Amino acid sequence: MELLGLLKLLFILVVLGLTVSSLIGYSSRRRRSAKALSEVREQGGAIRRLSETERRALPPVYDPAKPKRPLAVESDDVFLLEGAYSRHGLESNGTSTWHDIIGGVEVFLPYDADLFLAEHNRAEVVFAGKMAVVVGLNQEFDLPGAQERDQRRNTADQQWQDGARGALQDVFVDNDEDDGGDSDRGKEKDEEEAARKRRVDIYAQRDETVAEIEARRGRGVGLLPGLLLTLAFIGLGIATARTSVLAMSLWSGAAVLLTVWALWLFWRRWRPGPPQKVNTVTGTLNLTPLLFDESNNRVTVAATLGDKLTFSLPEHWRPHVSYEDGQRLEMDLRVDDYSVVNYNRQLSLDEEIRRFPPAYWGRHFTMALVAGVALLAALMLSRAPWADLMLAWNAMSGGGYVEAREASDLLAAPPGPGTMVDLSGSGRCQVRASMGDWLYPRVHCDWIRWGGDTSALPRVEVDELTDALFADEVVKTRRDPYVEMMVKLYGRDPGQAPLVVSNPRDLIELVDSACGSRQQLACASLRDTIVEHLRVALPERPTDWRTLREEVVGYDGEKPLQAVIGRSQLGLVKRRLRAVGRERAEQAVPDLGRQIHENEKGGVLVHMIGDPGLTPASMTDIQLWRRFAELTTPGSAAPFSAKGMLVHRGEDDSGAPILVVDVTRQLDWPWRSLLLTFWILLCAVLLPVHVWLAVQQYRARRRREADLARLHGWARSS
Repeated sequence: MELLGLLKLLFILVVLGLTVSSLIGYSSRRRRSAKALSEVREQGGAIRRLSETERRALPPVYDPAKPKRPLAVESDDVFLLEGAYSRHGLESNGTSTWHDIIGGVEVFLPYDADLFLAEHNRAEVVFAGKMAVVVGLNQEFDLPGAQERDQRRNTADQQWQDGARGALQDVFVDNDEDDGGDSDRGKEKDEEEAARKRRVDIYAQRDETVAEIEARRGRGVGLLPGLLLTLAFIGLGIATARTSVLAMSLWSGAAVLLTVWALWLFWRRWRPGPPQKVNTVTGTLNLTPLLFDESNNRVTVAATLGDKLTFSLPEHWRPHVSYEDGQRLEMDLRVDDYSVVNYNRQLSLDEEIRRFPPAYWGRHFTMALVAGVALLAALMLSRAPWADLMLAWNAMSGGGYVEAREASDLLAAPPGPGTMVDLSGSGRCQVRASMGDWLYPRVHCDWIRWGGDTSALPRVEVDELTDALFADEVVKTRRDPYVEMMVKLYGRDPGQAPLVVSNPRDLIELVDSACGSRQQLACASLRDTIVEHLRVALPERPTDWRTLREEVVGYDGEKPLQAVIGRSQLGLVKRRLRAVGRERAEQAVPDLGRQIHENEKGGVLVHMIGDPGLTPASMTDIQLWRRFAELTTPGSAAPFSAKGMLVHRGEDDSGAPILVVDVTRQLDWPWRSLLLTFWILLCAVLLPVHVWLAVQQYRARRRREADLARLHGWARSS
């Protein structure tokens, strides 16, 4: 988590750094532009005055950074500005601001001045605020001519929108005057030919046909129904995790509504929607080279009808249409986007779709994909889908529990899987191997043997020696006032004075009996600890275990033999004693557990699943040994209750029936299973249906491609 937080912080710092860097660069460029503008004002002189015609033709001037505030022209003085063209800007939150630069000065390009830009520009400008307004450019652009072109462009746009019959208005008009009878007839013919190539005629305007609307809009790939269905499954998943009836009802209700909405959107009858306008036009095809690829000697060209209309063909027509410069064409173009619906009376979208309806396999693939992922999610949420189905069926059909209070009731007529059962009685927890390994036996109270023969069970008891090693009084100690007084005289806390051990002989004999001649680590550590820390009242202090044992056992003095030991050392000795006891228990427990398990016979074995509270508790070996002793004591059966669904029935090695009961599946709370059942059944219906339809529609699409290839005489691409 700390690494993730650090990465997030680093990402935020990088984004902030890039943002600040961009803002600094943007501000720096604007400052340089303002400085260059000041230099032009100071160093350059006015070359002329702005004419009245130019002033009337000048449109409103705006700063791109403040587009809502118009700028006023400062004076009619016209200055000369020369240099290369460039532009810079800033993009943020989907909006962009761009600034045009000529010779380092920010300029405002009115009308279509950008069409007359060159590598090196010579511009005539007037000043408005911190910008230079271009009024003339490269001796080709001027304000009166640009205003006229703008008016003609508006007229042409309106004519195109209205579909007015006749030649489409020219935007660029040659205003060169004739030089009388001396004009060159060849030049006139060239001009007439050029005018013919530029000419585009509108014959008629009509509405799109239904087929053309479908070609434009299509049916989509079912993203909206798929999204709604995904949200519905998410709602079902949230509902299954709720424990409140109200919350579950709200989430499941929302999921059902989303499901109905998604299916309605998917299967509702398709409506074409409002048609767009289509213009029938004729003109000459002009090809303009744009790019030459030297690697394969290919030239990329732009195809226009006349000099006015840049059209676009349907994607599946493009590989099969050959352009020829100067070719006379008749086309039906959509008014809004200049897309072709009928090409030279040879290719027609309307005819294609009416004869060969499109096949939309992607819509079904989307729904199948959503249903498949949702089905996997439902199967992962449900531990046993068939059990959820059975619980839902029992809840909806009004089924009840099969009750049993004696094991004999189940032996006579054992219920089958899927049955709701209510079992109660007295049974014994079972000893089972952990992960199949009898080195680690465990007492499982989620496994109950109900009834059965207990005569063969071994009578387990913890031996006295091992029990003594774990006893709190294994080392009998008492406080001695004399010792405490001596400690106090030395300036120490009398509460930390050593204790008197009253049974050193019993302790030595216990250790000798438990360990004997064994040299295991636990016994060796215990002997060394006693030799080091137990101060026995002997003439000489023993230095090894053998000497200590012989002198303590052979002691025949009149007074009872005593010893002293420090309080912390006493705890260490007891820990060493328990370590030896654990070693003995570790050796005995696996065999005892196996013997108990193998001698359990008869009755009914009930296994309860689903309840975390039934998980076997972790026990030490001595605790297990004592628990084994309790389980093998006559009359050790304890009350139990298993209420839920029977999910499995089998037999153990003795032939006793095994009933596996899922205690989490209850008739008084069937809602989770009902929701999962609805979820799984819905996916089980949607998935195969849409997979089959997707395959059929994909095949239909391939057949349609072949039919179109035969219709137009195309070589079908593989």
